[in-house]
Amino acid sequence: MNPLRQQVRLARLPFGATCPLARAIENCAHAVKISKIEVVHTTSQPGNYPGDVAPEVAFLGRSNVGKSSLINSLVNRRKLARTSKAPGRTRAIHWYGLAGGGLRCLFVDLPGYGYARVPRQVREQEWARLIETYLRSDRPLALAIQLLDIRRDGPTDLDLQMIEWLRASGIPIVYVLTKADKLSRSRRAQATGRFARCLELAPEDPPIPYSAVSGEGKVQLWMRIDESIRLVA
Repeated sequence: MNPLRQQVRLARLPFGATCPLARAIENCAHAVKISKIEVVHTTSQPGNYPGDVAPEVAFLGRSNVGKSSLINSLVNRRKLARTSKAPGRTRAIHWYGLAGGGLRCLFVDLPGYGYARVPRQVREQEWARLIETYLRSDRPLALAIQLLDIRRDGPTDLDLQMIEWLRASGIPIVYVLTKADKLSRSRRAQATGRFARCLELAPEDPPIPYSAVSGEGKVQLWMRIDESIRLVA
């Protein structure tokens, strides 16, 4: 069986057979079909948001954790979100509008926190203010996707600070372990368990190992995104 079709059969169980993304994935053996995608808005100014209003999905994580690669993988575009080996490529907030498979939402690519090849003042003050202002705004944020590098021993102190703030704010969170293809299957399982314990996650809600290279985790993440959007739409 096609590996992604197998993921669909496993991923759709908690959400039932009516999920439009499940049907879209089954109709396309490799990924969700997005009928329309566009760059809606980009800003480096706190409070400067797009006029387009739809359920939003925010992507957060340390610099170089793989946010841009994950977004490109999810929507099957190579260069929608700019990628770079140098940490700190994303220096603004980018909104991407998506439609297809019964879905209408905005992906929000937030600047990476932590180390980046930019002055500390910019990193710790301007970028932090940009992220915090967005998260405190009245934008229709349906879901925060917290990215964590699966190769680390667990969340960093900065990750934990961000997660604590999100939890205190009541924002729904999905934890995604990026760069899963860098580890063997057994080490991925060990790392997933380690992160789940560190984050004190329930057994039925583990973090999602994800590979932008192989597509591992794509179906599971799309199902969580779809469920969250339908709850606020």
